[in-house]
Amino acid sequence: MTSRLLAAAFLSLVAGCQGEPTQSPEGSQSATLSAKADCVQRFDGITTCAKGNASLAASEKGVQVNGLKDAKTDGVSSTFNAAINWSQEAQIRVGSQKGSVALSARDGDQVVSTLSITSSADRQVSVTPGFTGSPAGNYRMNVYRDGRLVNTTQQPASFSITFYDWWSFVNWWNMHWHFFSYRSVYAQDSGFDGACGWRLNSPGTTFSLRGADGKAIVGDTVEFIEEIGDGAYPYRHFSGIDVNASATDFLVTGESFGQEK
Repeated sequence: MTSRLLAAAFLSLVAGCQGEPTQSPEGSQSATLSAKADCVQRFDGITTCAKGNASLAASEKGVQVNGLKDAKTDGVSSTFNAAINWSQEAQIRVGSQKGSVALSARDGDQVVSTLSITSSADRQVSVTPGFTGSPAGNYRMNVYRDGRLVNTTQQPASFSITFYDWWSFVNWWNMHWHFFSYRSVYAQDSGFDGACGWRLNSPGTTFSLRGADGKAIVGDTVEFIEEIGDGAYPYRHFSGIDVNASATDFLVTGESFGQEK
């Protein structure tokens, strides 16, 4: 019995897409939501709750989120059961040429992966993914255009990618963001079994970024895939996504999740 318990503890430490327990109050699902009754069930199987100073209003259009003053604490939290993929469509007005959104994927109270998006006045957007499944935290970035892979690169942990000329990010953000277990999408690729992935796009728009040779790479969708280290145990499910923002308008127009069949 002792040996089995030790083996289980070891595997939990090296699980792909698995983080340490969140220490900050704003990152804890139970600490943030236990004192709030502002929750709705607008999308099938998803409980949507306000975080921090935010408030919610459900309608035929979706879920309107108000009171988003601080991207560190204010936002909306989605909770569901045993998901392997998630997607959300949102219309956001940041009120100026500079805004920020912070996404966190959770397994209960544990944050397993993050994505930070910040725009600046010069039409640049910085995106920083964070992965905790492997000690190195490295990731692979894939850029697509019209469904075709146009570029793939390997990046070190917490490396920020700068995108240029993403016009929808100037004042209004019409965003689609996705989070998934990589094995559920590309199960045949055993090299990424259990990895987390983020996908980001804004319908009808393109962006550019600088390649290693200095040339511009143009795409409409970007994907960040966690690189799992040797000995990592495949991660299976996640149970929630938090989307924090500093914005004057935030409307969630669509949201869904998928489970293992």
